[in-house]
Amino acid sequence: MDFIERMKREIKNNWFKDHVAKLKGEKGLQVIEWGRPGTNMYRTKYVLSGNNVFISGDIGEAVYSLTCSATLDNIKDFDLHYFTGKLEAFCEERWNFDQALAKKELNHYWNEYELDEQYEDSRKIYRGILSAIDESTSLESYRAWLMPVYQDTSIDSDTMEYIWDLGKIMPVRLIGYWVGLQMVIEQLEKKETKSA
Repeated sequence: MDFIERMKREIKNNWFKDHVAKLKGEKGLQVIEWGRPGTNMYRTKYVLSGNNVFISGDIGEAVYSLTCSATLDNIKDFDLHYFTGKLEAFCEERWNFDQALAKKELNHYWNEYELDEQYEDSRKIYRGILSAIDESTSLESYRAWLMPVYQDTSIDSDTMEYIWDLGKIMPVRLIGYWVGLQMVIEQLEKKETKSA
């Protein structure tokens, strides 16, 4: 199971377990309070206004700008990556960096494309990339450390392009925002079906 699937499960089963959605307003301006009654754990507020989704609460803040009206009916069909692609502002960096994942991806990429056999300075380049990974705690710092390696290489830029995104992972909070919205939609639809 990959990172995103593990996080979806964790968020559903631990963060938002027993959460209840309270919806106020009407299409065009809706406020959704999402929380476990009697606690403030992982309490989240979603405001759907015009084409925007504003999120605040225990798991941070974010703003999404959609290309359609921000309604639960429209959002329910969005997958995680499409929804996250609409992110305009976020309380953290847009991407996290995972050193272990970066090393694993580097080894896989290097071996799959047999880069050792194609370039005479490939070992030097490999060690430079590995050093950039080891020195980094964020995607931004990794790319800064990688720049001298990138500039001083015999490997063509198309081959090196993939190297820029090694270790890039989606922050768990962003996964949480989407999972929470999907759970809200599911819960409200069940409630609507029961009352019909």
